[in-house]
Amino acid sequence: MKYLSALVVAALLSGCSATYHLNKAVKKDPSILKPTIVTVWDTIITPPVYMVDTIGVIAEGDSSVIDNDTVRIVITKYQDKMIVKTQIKEVPYAVSVQAECPPQLVQPESKTGKVKDYLLLFLAAALVVMMFLYRFR
Repeated sequence: MKYLSALVVAALLSGCSATYHLNKAVKKDPSILKPTIVTVWDTIITPPVYMVDTIGVIAEGDSSVIDNDTVRIVITKYQDKMIVKTQIKEVPYAVSVQAECPPQLVQPESKTGKVKDYLLLFLAAALVVMMFLYRFR
């Protein structure tokens, strides 16, 4: 009797390991172990840089503006000096980062949840009917 109870306890305590279930799932669908690679695009914008430089000029000169995609230079004559203002415009850089995500298991919606809801609703209705019948007996 002692050995039989020890055998029953050992049988109840030993069960399927998680590795067994994982191997069984992989046999059914090997794609669950493939990692998902997600590409995230982001834009980095460099802030504008402002610089002011002053040049002393002896002779008279003209004022002018030089403007292109990345730099704007304004040269202005002030009294006997030329003031040069330089602005470096912001430049956006597109950056992509690839990240490896763990595999996601998508489980279809099971019908057991709906069955449980209907069973609970049926039991509640049966309880109300039984209370109603018991009260008027």
